[in-house]
Amino acid sequence: MSTETLYKEISLLPNEEKIVLVSKVMAELSSSFTKEKKLNIYDIKGVGKEIWHGIDAQEYVDKERATWER
Repeated sequence: MSTETLYKEISLLPNEEKIVLVSKVMAELSSSFTKEKKLNIYDIKGVGKEIWHGIDAQEYVDKERATWER
């Protein structure tokens, strides 16, 4: 059924039925937009790697540990 045909059918409905229909369609659209995407830790792989370019990881850790209180 085309959108135009559907619209013509809907236009024949009483206003109360149109409101019910619009409410149902909006609820369906809303739920499809708000479904949460499952988070995956692997999606952030490599984020911020440019910050660490040229920095030796072990040297960094050693310097940080040297600042800890004993």
